[in-house]
Amino acid sequence: MRPSNSTSWLYWICQFGGWIAFVGYQMLSYSLLFETTAGWALILNGAINVVLGILVTHAYRSYFILMGWLELPLPQLIPRVIVGVLAMAIILSAINIPLDKYSFPELQLDFRFPSVYSVFINWSKYILVWALIYHLFRYYRRSLESERKQYQLEALMKEVEYRQLKAQINPHFLFNSLNSIRALIEVNPGLARNAITQLSDLLRSSLRMGDKKLVLLQEEMLTVNAYISLERIRFEDRLSYQSDIPEDCLSCTIPPMMLQTLVENGIKHGISKLKTGGIIYISARKKLGVLEIEVKNSGVYQQTETSPDSGYGLTNTRLRLEVLYGDKASFKILNLPEPAVLSILHIPQ
Repeated sequence: MRPSNSTSWLYWICQFGGWIAFVGYQMLSYSLLFETTAGWALILNGAINVVLGILVTHAYRSYFILMGWLELPLPQLIPRVIVGVLAMAIILSAINIPLDKYSFPELQLDFRFPSVYSVFINWSKYILVWALIYHLFRYYRRSLESERKQYQLEALMKEVEYRQLKAQINPHFLFNSLNSIRALIEVNPGLARNAITQLSDLLRSSLRMGDKKLVLLQEEMLTVNAYISLERIRFEDRLSYQSDIPEDCLSCTIPPMMLQTLVENGIKHGISKLKTGGIIYISARKKLGVLEIEVKNSGVYQQTETSPDSGYGLTNTRLRLEVLYGDKASFKILNLPEPAVLSILHIPQ
């Protein structure tokens, strides 16, 4: 994974800032220890160590990226890091022994074991700290990147699932509407022609919604009114319709065709089974950032063990709400004593 521009800038800022601060601290400690002032030899020593530290650690980083080791799991990465830290400590120790001998004669450094061991251990500690900081930061970035990709994948899967659910609605609705019109053709051809006109208007309204995930409740009500007009041609006086939608609710958003699906379900599974017909009543109110929509229809809600939702439309409604809102939205359906069925939607705004 190649570093982004912002990450590269952060890396170089940390490299220069970190090494300058570290070497500056070391030089200040030596000055206080040996009670010397910062002469040219000391300044040169510090400058060389800043450059060396940046070059050696950057070469380590570049090699790890080239070999693809930064993406290895920890059990495989740790031995390589240890070898890299030792190699960097050896290089910096080998250069710093003569450099410190020239800058700080008081240290009495040479290439015998005690001096080499002391300098090597000293540099190993600091290089190990550098490696830990660098790899922990890389691990943190990888975790964030992995989490971001996981969210993107989940969002993509939800998008695909939502499109599949939405794509099922129009064919299902069209199938039901055509069945209604077919029943009218033999009984009343004139009404059938009017029904075809209503269906055409309704499909045009549905197509205008396009690929929208959400539509205004005002737009959805136009679709609902067109659908009920179509069904009233078939049911005539057996289907009554009332609505109570306050002005402040019309600008709220809901998934397209969701309210129409509930109305369709109420007519198909409720009113159509009653000899005297019944009523569809739609109401809405908004409170505490949640739009509550109620669809009440005459009839009885019959829930079965094999099909808990008793119908395609209700299953689709639940799934679409879950895909779009997770657990922030809810849908329930229950029987009222009248007898009547009440469907209740809660949609966050």
